[in-house]
Amino acid sequence: MPYAGVVYKLDAAGQETILPIAQVLDARIQTLTAPPPYYRAAARRFLAFLQTDFPRVLQLSELRRDPHLLGWVRSLCEQDPPLSNSSRRIYLLALRRLLHDFASEGHALPSEFILAEDFPPRPSALSPNRNRPLKPQLVRTDVPRFQPHPLFAILDTRIQTLAITLRPQTVRSYRVAARRFLSYLQTDFPQLSCFSELCRDPHLLGWFRSICQQQPPLSAETRHLYILKLRCLLHELDSDGCPVQPGLILPEDIPSRPRRHNHDRPSPPSPPRFQEVFDARIHILATTLRPATVENYRLAARRFLCFLQTDFPQLLHLSQLRRDPHLFGWFRHLCQQHPPLSTSTRQKYLLDLRRLLHDLASEGHPLPPGLILPEDIPSRPRYLPRALSPEEDQRLQQELRRMNDLRSNALLLTRATGIRIGQCINLASECLRSLGHSQWALHVPLGKLHTERLVPIDEDVRHIVTRLLTQRALDPSSRLDTSTGLLLPRSGNPKALYYALSRALKEAAERVSCHRVTCHRLRHTFATEMVRLGVGLPALMKLLGHKDIRMTLRYVQVTQQDLQREFQLARQTAAHHHLIPKLPLPAPLSVTADLAGIQRALTATRHLLETYRRQLTDEKTRRKLQRLDKRLLDVASQVDQIATTEK
Repeated sequence: MPYAGVVYKLDAAGQETILPIAQVLDARIQTLTAPPPYYRAAARRFLAFLQTDFPRVLQLSELRRDPHLLGWVRSLCEQDPPLSNSSRRIYLLALRRLLHDFASEGHALPSEFILAEDFPPRPSALSPNRNRPLKPQLVRTDVPRFQPHPLFAILDTRIQTLAITLRPQTVRSYRVAARRFLSYLQTDFPQLSCFSELCRDPHLLGWFRSICQQQPPLSAETRHLYILKLRCLLHELDSDGCPVQPGLILPEDIPSRPRRHNHDRPSPPSPPRFQEVFDARIHILATTLRPATVENYRLAARRFLCFLQTDFPQLLHLSQLRRDPHLFGWFRHLCQQHPPLSTSTRQKYLLDLRRLLHDLASEGHPLPPGLILPEDIPSRPRYLPRALSPEEDQRLQQELRRMNDLRSNALLLTRATGIRIGQCINLASECLRSLGHSQWALHVPLGKLHTERLVPIDEDVRHIVTRLLTQRALDPSSRLDTSTGLLLPRSGNPKALYYALSRALKEAAERVSCHRVTCHRLRHTFATEMVRLGVGLPALMKLLGHKDIRMTLRYVQVTQQDLQREFQLARQTAAHHHLIPKLPLPAPLSVTADLAGIQRALTATRHLLETYRRQLTDEKTRRKLQRLDKRLLDVASQVDQIATTEK
């Protein structure tokens, strides 16, 4: 008969085996409906104490209040770091509940195992600490929930567009500025329902006074930030075609930021060593390079010199610069950056520094050669071209034609001509050029590579330009005044028009289930289509405005279908085998016993020998005939010298 307080289970042979306390407690916790996590924590702590101090206690019936329970209570009080009273109360309550359940099931457990005096006092909120002042009790009142202003949806849509290119912290500042302004309008001008009704006086001037009268007061830098962000949002809305009055926020409305005192401003760090030498060379490069390229050279030099100043402060002269450890150390330093630098960035730094070191050495500075070798420069990852598939391209063009507005037609023009989006923004209103009867071209202005070109177009592109001119005339006069002579009207900043075109393309692509479509992918798609239509790479390079054929190859996508078509075409061309032409040998009567006859005979012999050698499959014999041909070549050379001497 089983003993009370002992838990049994049947093994594989049907015999009863005794379960230890750990398995009993775990099985009991699993039967509870959604047990709190502290039940398992209390059981784990209690079992760990028993295993350490009372390893012989294996069954529930062996548990006693003293020493088992009281010893565990003392161990809870002696924990390091100490447990709070609340944690100890929770552990005791959880263990008491588990043991009570076992007792209710008939297990022989001692009564009054855990008593009320075992629990530590509960912390009372009515008897606060003497050293801590009483906090006033707040009375909650039902405050009506703030309803956003109807205009907030328009501003929030514009902010979401800015979030594509801005940092989250910057986007958050835009949203805070918009929410503060619209809450002011909702309170003081609830009748305002559209941006066309927005006026400088009283709406904007009233808001300026409102943020100046805030309690606690806002700093000048915070007010400066709010007004700048709101002005940018209103400018973006105007560029999107929203009727916003000009001059709502003037430069004099923006408070100036307080200047720091000299003693508050940290002293600027000392310039790195050798910076004057590198800056002098960069100033010379600036006479022929673009400003962005010059800034890249300056950044690479600054990074390298700061590394030398930090890791090798004992380096005093450029003549002491060595590949190991100075350049090798900088290579490792670039690879260990956090966040890590991309391969393209590291390649750009090494190329720029190598150019600067080479120029300094050519100017007479004592620099050792071979500081940066070609194998030190990481190779860029070669990505596949990002052209759209023919099906996606067709769906997207159909959607843009269905929209038939200014932005969709501008995107269709980019797709049909392969021009860059920046060049499309800067197209002149008279960009069409007649090259003859029924021959037209699109004049592309100066762009990324500082070149202009004429791109051949068809009637479809001419109709797109005509529609753009018609829709341009319907645009507000305020934007036409700032974009005189341009095909696409804008408010002044070309970036706003670029963001508007990007957003229109993204929305159109999402409607036809095309993902990750950018304006530059339209250019890749144009290049791939031209190759499939049979346009050669040199002509495609001119169409795209490239200076190097390798850049053109990055734009071309060759699919498996293209490979199959080219392979089959090559097989058809190779159906007729080409025969090796035979060299006409001189007739026997034309061979004369003079130097000219000997030269003709040697030429014919070498030709026959080479023809026969190429027909052989034995590599050893082919090499022997090749050595014999070299001997005949030496003989022919000596005969030619004799003929030259006799003349």
